[in-house]
Amino acid sequence: MKLLSNKGESGQALILALVLLLIGGLMLPPLLALASTGLKSSQVYERKTDELFAADSGVEDALWKIIKHDESLDDLEYGDPYPYPLPQQVNSLPVNVTITKLSLIEGLSEEEYKPDSPHEGWGGFEIPSGQVTRDYDEGWVEYNCDMTFTYTGVGNRQLETIGAFFAPYPGMDLIEGPYDIVYTLVITSSFLKDGTPETKIASGGFSFIWKWHEHLGPIFASGNTGAVSFKFKIHDPDWSYSDCFLWATFKEQDISYVTDAPGLCKWLIEAEAGDTTIRSVVIEDEDIGAVSILTREIDPLE
Repeated sequence: MKLLSNKGESGQALILALVLLLIGGLMLPPLLALASTGLKSSQVYERKTDELFAADSGVEDALWKIIKHDESLDDLEYGDPYPYPLPQQVNSLPVNVTITKLSLIEGLSEEEYKPDSPHEGWGGFEIPSGQVTRDYDEGWVEYNCDMTFTYTGVGNRQLETIGAFFAPYPGMDLIEGPYDIVYTLVITSSFLKDGTPETKIASGGFSFIWKWHEHLGPIFASGNTGAVSFKFKIHDPDWSYSDCFLWATFKEQDISYVTDAPGLCKWLIEAEAGDTTIRSVVIEDEDIGAVSILTREIDPLE
């Protein structure tokens, strides 16, 4: 039998092998680079995760010190920082923590005031029982609020600003108000600045702020009482406030600001681990021994 021979195909296997070798040589470097990039990304992610958990441990330690009234915080003045390292490394990383005592109205008031303990007993803030309405069909909750000031000091006091703070912050597009504002007795709407009352976002919450023109605010004589009532809506029927307080600043600077919540304290916590920083602002309620975390920022912009 005579075998068939296809001499025209001789060498084709070699050519195909060379082509595949060439293609493989072209594809191998980017594939190796991709694998290297994936490995580096995985290492960066793992390192960042370790740093994040370590910094979180620093925040938790600071919260514990605040809740337990650690003696290292007793003598802090407003604006004073207390830096310290954690005694042990976390995820093989040293953790440095700084606790700073803040004024309760830090970031809320642009007026000058003594950054000192707030004056007590001149202001009252109330959301009367039965004055909260939730409408799940329309999708909102409405609050009816009363702010009252009674001056019991000596001489006269001229009001500059009053404000009401609420947390948490629901989102600017969900806030409606204040509206149906009623001024009583000493407090009037005369000489209010344009745009008043304004809504200001700060410290993980929002505030409604009334501002009078300089030297034209309401004047309280001893024994005078003034009030402002208002309503506001949040277009989320499940929203409720975790913290709220009233404050006021006066033209005379021999006193600090006035608040109805002298038991509240505000703290700034900063914890660093490696290249990661966590910054939180918290409010402590000394009366019940609880802390509310208002903000939590990771690697905040300076």
